[in-house]
Amino acid sequence: MPEQLPIQPVDKPIICNPYEEPNDHWLYDKNTGEASHGGHRRPAGYWYKTEKVGSAQARLFTEEERDDLQMVNLLREDVRRWRKTDYRGGSTVSRELLRYWARPDRYRKFFFCQREAAETVIYLAEIRIPGKASRTGFQNFSLTDVDLAQLLKGERPPFAIAPTDFFPTLIDKSADDSAILLRRLGCKMATGSGKTVLMAMLIAWAFCNRGENPQSKEFPDAVLVCCPNLTVKERLQVLRPEHSGNYYADFDLVPVKYRPHLQRGKVLIENWHRFNEESEHKEGDKTYAVVNKGPETPEIFAQRVLGDLYGRFPIMVLNDEGHHCWRPAATPGLEGLSAEERKKLEEEASEATVWVDGLERINKANPAGHDKPGILFCVDLSATPFYIKGSRYPEGRPFPWLISDFGLVDAIESGIVKIPRLPVTDTTGRPDPKYFKLWEKIKETLKPAQFLPGGRPKPEVVYEEAQGAL
Repeated sequence: MPEQLPIQPVDKPIICNPYEEPNDHWLYDKNTGEASHGGHRRPAGYWYKTEKVGSAQARLFTEEERDDLQMVNLLREDVRRWRKTDYRGGSTVSRELLRYWARPDRYRKFFFCQREAAETVIYLAEIRIPGKASRTGFQNFSLTDVDLAQLLKGERPPFAIAPTDFFPTLIDKSADDSAILLRRLGCKMATGSGKTVLMAMLIAWAFCNRGENPQSKEFPDAVLVCCPNLTVKERLQVLRPEHSGNYYADFDLVPVKYRPHLQRGKVLIENWHRFNEESEHKEGDKTYAVVNKGPETPEIFAQRVLGDLYGRFPIMVLNDEGHHCWRPAATPGLEGLSAEERKKLEEEASEATVWVDGLERINKANPAGHDKPGILFCVDLSATPFYIKGSRYPEGRPFPWLISDFGLVDAIESGIVKIPRLPVTDTTGRPDPKYFKLWEKIKETLKPAQFLPGGRPKPEVVYEEAQGAL
């Protein structure tokens, strides 16, 4: 069998229009690494790697296997057909917004991936989940009503025929069977493809519809944006309609007649740290030994976290960098992890637990009744919505609630993000295999004297050995 070679660069990687649905993709031969045109849009899917067995040189390569994202591909078909009918069955506001965003004469056009993600969320939230599919005028759907009913219960849908315990779902199931089901809709978008603009589009859709239908609970007038740190929180302030540099004005997201509706809605942007439980001894900004308020109920927790948003249930939640929000297993998979990897996993799992538990508590806090969700649905936005090593899920497995997918390779082929350059050898012009696993390759070549006490290589030695790659 010929030696597998790394993927070879192409002269013109951009083969699709960023403002239109992709109509081509690059295909790569596993044995030669050479590229050819696929002739149609790449189906949504993900790659996972298995180590090859053989010599030390062979271990530098991996056997790549691919699996489809079935729910994403089915929804692509249905949303494409819905788009061709000018969004038949959608509300008047939604149809106007979707047309407005797709206008060819826009000064600032939206990427197709942004529009498709927004269309998919709106299609599910407004048409399919509320059971209004008949409004579209279609009799049959790629994602059937039976499929959808199972997805909304967290049970295996009929299209998921693979006999595994992993299947698509629109529910993030809690270990507590009595808990209200938390709906999650995941949008995978490459870094640089405009996730913040997408969030603004979804907020505009919700607020404009609610403004035209003030009594409706289908369209939230309150949005909680959750993010991982202060830097991201500051960057996301453009999602607040009252902000001087808000994206609704900068990107001309809303027709003039609907703009007043934006000011009637509320957007709260918070770090996940805000979900940490407050001390039972805290009163105001201070802690007192004599104060003992008892643990926070979901209602008290929601009032503290949501502030002005409390009482506007149900709300919409946007999870920026949503790959940090996952439900850790009862016993993490620590086998075979180094001390450094264990520490990283513990930190990630702690953050994920606080984040998802906080959402669950808000979901239970609807004052209209404990059987009514406080969260209409969550939208997760991430370039890497995959489970990590040690999480007890197979490393690299995608979150099961993904509904749209536009990854890095798609973004490169559409000219949306910068094109990476690969280091090549002087003799063959092909990528140098040692750079594919640079850290492992460096450690293999070091002598005992080049390690620090405790087993770590000396920094200056690593820097010297990495010069070629740099």
